[in-house]
Amino acid sequence: MKLINNRNLMAFLCLCVLIIFTGCQKADKDKSPSSADTETAAASSADSQDSSASDSINSDAEVTSNGTDTATQTISTIMGEVIVPLNPTRIVALGNPGDLVAMGVKPIAGDNETRLFDGILTDETYTYITSDDYEGIMALEPDLILIASTPEQADYEKLTAIAPTVATEAYVVSLSDRITFVGKVIGKEAEAEKALSDFEAQAEAYKNQLINAGIENKTITVMEGNYLFGDKYGRGADIVYNYLGFKAPDKLQELFDNGDMYLDVSMELLPEYSGDYILNSVWDGSEDLSQNAVWNSIPAVKNNHVINIDFSDYFSRDLYTSGKQMKLLVEALLALK
Repeated sequence: MKLINNRNLMAFLCLCVLIIFTGCQKADKDKSPSSADTETAAASSADSQDSSASDSINSDAEVTSNGTDTATQTISTIMGEVIVPLNPTRIVALGNPGDLVAMGVKPIAGDNETRLFDGILTDETYTYITSDDYEGIMALEPDLILIASTPEQADYEKLTAIAPTVATEAYVVSLSDRITFVGKVIGKEAEAEKALSDFEAQAEAYKNQLINAGIENKTITVMEGNYLFGDKYGRGADIVYNYLGFKAPDKLQELFDNGDMYLDVSMELLPEYSGDYILNSVWDGSEDLSQNAVWNSIPAVKNNHVINIDFSDYFSRDLYTSGKQMKLLVEALLALK
């Protein structure tokens, strides 16, 4: 195990106390239909929180305890004000590391695999790590930790004992608001603005391709197992609803408009919530619906308007992988026509 140097001794002691006090750690995520439960639970917690994470941010300069001048800024977050380095260089991104990649910033660790980033992140410079691996995170000596959603207070304290920690409220705010906020947090506002502008321009071009092909004013249902997702989720939901011009079916949209972020629905009721197209997230071992009578009765299924997507490739809704997902989705939609 990596030795703890003097600079990290205090963080290590604080972390140990916190871990002993809480007495438990989060269970590992299970890559199965319950993976949706994990994400929906995070969103359900976030639903009750204020979504104004990007509304207030102030910059200042402070002197660290060791007497060296370090530029910092104070960030207003759902967890309170957080003082962060103005230009962090060792960022651990526990949720949407591709946001940073899209801005030209390479996090030192995160909870997405390197294969999603086309060689930009490599195993030599980037560590795959989970949010409950506190010792592993501390060993990386980060100067900033980004987390996707509102954490439990005990978990948040364990992370803040290691480095300043900012919750980006990924399941509450829009992708564009999140990118703008993260750009401010890491001191890359211009890069964030350009990355977002490029993404939106590409989305508009793809949307026009669909319109020219006659795919316009259509509804789509994004599903995984029994879950139907709203526009703050991965699985392509954010892309099709916010950037490609699709709407959810009226009955489903009504729930989303009322603040529900997802719906757990039985197969028997699925036809009532199915749109002109269905985006179906699948994984190794997921249920084969090809022989299900209710499934086969749905008009989108009859019309061959179902796109099966790989859960592991579409779980994240970060800016970098969203660009790749959008391209593949448009190609698949055009092929169905």
